[in-house]
Amino acid sequence: MNRNRFYPVPSASSAAAPGVPARRRRFLAGLGALAFGAAALTGCAAEAALTPVADSSADPYEIYLAEDMDAIHFAQDVLRFQCYTDNGYPEYESFIPEEPAVQWRADLLDQLTVADGFFDSVQDATGSGLRGEQSDPSPAKVFVHDDAFEAVAEACNTKAWAALGKDAEQSLVDYNRLSSKLAGGLADRTFEALAPLQQEVVQCLVDAGEPVTPASDKLYGFTSEVELGAPVEYPERSGPKKTSGVEIIPADVEITYAPTPAEAALAVKYYNCSLETGVRDEFAGVILETKKEVVAEHAAELEKSNPRIAELADTARELTGR
Repeated sequence: MNRNRFYPVPSASSAAAPGVPARRRRFLAGLGALAFGAAALTGCAAEAALTPVADSSADPYEIYLAEDMDAIHFAQDVLRFQCYTDNGYPEYESFIPEEPAVQWRADLLDQLTVADGFFDSVQDATGSGLRGEQSDPSPAKVFVHDDAFEAVAEACNTKAWAALGKDAEQSLVDYNRLSSKLAGGLADRTFEALAPLQQEVVQCLVDAGEPVTPASDKLYGFTSEVELGAPVEYPERSGPKKTSGVEIIPADVEITYAPTPAEAALAVKYYNCSLETGVRDEFAGVILETKKEVVAEHAAELEKSNPRIAELADTARELTGR
């Protein structure tokens, strides 16, 4: 009997909904476990050697070759899907990515930013509102009802990694773990600093007569009776319906969260208070110093791993022309 095999397909549709970055959604959910998988990512070349950051205000995490990781994973998706297509599964041709989806650094490495705690701009506050509980649309999914595909998939995956060079997959696994250490170190040490800074913003709102009640354990540090917009709810995805061939379930159509006018107005006042109180600069300083500390702790690992990752990325770009 044929067994149904499910294969998720990286898709740009799984990126952040307008106005609410995917990174912020994870942060607002409580900084859950970091997940690192074979996503379709790409970017520009980075320096291979671990060199001191000349500009004291520069992002210390630039030393992590996130853009090279993007390029490597992008190449893997191109090679794998093309191999599936060439070996009897032409349905995968439409899923071969043409352009890399850049998200490794922003979505996976920088797990807490000033914008996450205090909005990025008036436009961000207006569009994001205060709910924060937004879900991501599901990407396209592929169900292969064919026992023969397992061998094809394994062979194609092996071939794709071999094209990058010896032990390429293990090198990426190890570098993934390193990014988890950097991201986790940043989140763990800066999250506690956020609450008291948010309370300064909330006090600014209270002093201005806004209808808010300080609550350090709540989103943005307060509760309010202001009406919020309807939560984004995606329809339940159906499972496979066929018993043979290849079945494709399309990605969800992205739904944009719509704050109420009162909610948007309060979010903008929150953003303005973050400017007036100076907490944005203070929190940016906390993040910067924390990143320096974490990078210093993992300097030896970065020094050892960066040349190999840069080498793999060069090969990946040669293979894809990207």
